[in-house]
Amino acid sequence: MSLADYPFSQEAAARVKEAGYSLEGLLEEPNQEPRLSRLVRRRAQDRVLGAVRGEIPEEKTHPLAELLSYPLARVMVSCLDDDLLSRRYALAEAKLASRKMAREDLASLILLAHDLDLHPQADQDCLRVPFSDYLKAAARMKSPGWKLVNRSLEAGWVSITGSELARLLEERARDRVARGLPLKVSQEVCEKLRPDLGQVEEELRAKRAEERVDLGEVTEEAFPPCIRGFLSQVAAGANLAHTSRFALTTFLLAVGMKVDEVVGIFNRSPDFDEEKTRYQVEHIAGRGGTAYRPPSCATMATYGNCPGMDSLCRWVNHPLSYYERKLKRGGGG
Repeated sequence: MSLADYPFSQEAAARVKEAGYSLEGLLEEPNQEPRLSRLVRRRAQDRVLGAVRGEIPEEKTHPLAELLSYPLARVMVSCLDDDLLSRRYALAEAKLASRKMAREDLASLILLAHDLDLHPQADQDCLRVPFSDYLKAAARMKSPGWKLVNRSLEAGWVSITGSELARLLEERARDRVARGLPLKVSQEVCEKLRPDLGQVEEELRAKRAEERVDLGEVTEEAFPPCIRGFLSQVAAGANLAHTSRFALTTFLLAVGMKVDEVVGIFNRSPDFDEEKTRYQVEHIAGRGGTAYRPPSCATMATYGNCPGMDSLCRWVNHPLSYYERKLKRGGGG
């Protein structure tokens, strides 16, 4: 197993420290190794651009350049200080590691697991992990097969397969990469990285425009004040309270939006987790057998989710009734 394949590992960080290269030195392109410095900066930019595009490409490069490009990429992400980019970056690094883990043998996976604070044990009959480690690693995975009640649990150990260990390690890698982002980076350092960040900013803007949810035949101008307020908060990057998120999700599904579209609405939330959000939206949409309806105006007021009534609100008692009446009046008219 090559440490350069998993630059987020503690051993890789120790190797970088031993190499003696400083961030300042890489940015100044020291005379002794200008080629290495260029390789590191280019690969770091590749890592961040890959996060924006959805996948960090694998590259056969100088092993030290691969190791050094990871901390520099984290600095680049921190300079841009964008919640969506930070989430994408952590996920993209974890997916890159997952592709490499698929080529490792079990002994190498167990070695990496210990580095990532997962402590499996293997014998001829079974591979297992402590249930506390399992719970932390599987927290975001909502499919029934990962639920603890559906696992073999004995004396505090959860039985898993080798491929399941790799999947758990992907989640632990994602947490490790996300830890501490954004870093505290000086303005001076960010200015030196400006030539590398321009293309990233441009592609990030394009990605946001591309992923902007098209409401299609849904008439946003006919939404009641509460729903418009929730959408404005989400667009501004705010975390909605649970009751507000439930009200928004049930309303959008009720007026005809698809699950994918509703999930996309929430992708600017600081705590956005696509897998978890999709599971929750699908559950609300009726995947479990019960499709939930939006709460009434009285319930919205009880939970403090009514921002105040406009002239039409006084004549209805439900957000969907508001929407229907507004449509009959001609949408925003």
